Amino acid sequence: MVDIEVQVEDAFIEEKSLVKGGMKLSTSQEQAQILNALKNRPSKISSGGSAANTVHGLSVLGSSGYYLGRVANDNYGRHYTEDMKACGVGFPGIDSETHGTGTCVVLITPDTERTMLTHLGISSSLHSENVDETIVRNAKMVYIEGYLWTGEETREAALKMAEIAKSDGIPVAFTLSDAFVVNTFKESLTDFIRWNVDILFCNEVEALAMTGASNHESAFDILGGMADTVFMTLGAKGSWAGNNQAKETVGVFPIKPVDTTGAGDLFAAGALHGVIQGYSLKQSGILGTYCAAQVVSHMGPRLPVHSHTEAEKILNEYQKIDP
Repeated sequence: MVDIEVQVEDAFIEEKSLVKGGMKLSTSQEQAQILNALKNRPSKISSGGSAANTVHGLSVLGSSGYYLGRVANDNYGRHYTEDMKACGVGFPGIDSETHGTGTCVVLITPDTERTMLTHLGISSSLHSENVDETIVRNAKMVYIEGYLWTGEETREAALKMAEIAKSDGIPVAFTLSDAFVVNTFKESLTDFIRWNVDILFCNEVEALAMTGASNHESAFDILGGMADTVFMTLGAKGSWAGNNQAKETVGVFPIKPVDTTGAGDLFAAGALHGVIQGYSLKQSGILGTYCAAQVVSHMGPRLPVHSHTEAEKILNEYQKIDP
């Protein structure tokens, strides 16, 4: 997905009958109408996609990654492919199709919340035959996004990747992605998590939708019975990380928020980097929290260039905030 970000007022979200903070599947025509109404406002184009943001962040932190996705041979697709190559992430490259790279119009309100209109484009044509078994079997971990449940073929690709990984004893990490996804595919997601997922990522809204619990403490406990390890982000309240041995609370890094796009994705990047590199549960949560804080401090879903990329520096900085 290529993100097209524009700052708007709350009134614009209401005028277009959009759900603030949510994600809506749309057509390229609907996106064009929205962008036309905002043509006099500055916009920022950047490579995006939930799992892609996570893999990009992992690469910046020093872990090696490969991202499985599809882009067309158009301007957006070429931009996306070059961006992945530049950050050292493995990527299949552009498709033979000459148009149709997926795009996401991201509307950012003054409170930094993002509302997304997503045209999946060729990304919705990702299918199980695109899953390279050799790449999966050589991985230390696979990471799958819940957005894949919005298409039958993309869901089959996710299931195949998880099946290959589980057969080789490779941990499977998964993010619920969005409450819209959870509410629409709850039964299927429940089965998938119980049978396949080792590490689960979610925010408190997604957790409540997934479990039907009345509060996020209960939701966290329920999810802990579904996956071995759970990371739950709590916005300005920090995050929780838990497994069958401990539940850790992680505070926040003080920043001035600008754009919440990619916050959950980069939290997963930091946390997974910590897990892969052998850091403790809490240390992994701290790395995730740092990356999330950094990405919301500027426009766009990628880590700013001034961010720390060494885990020890991040952990030392946290000690100054929460000794």
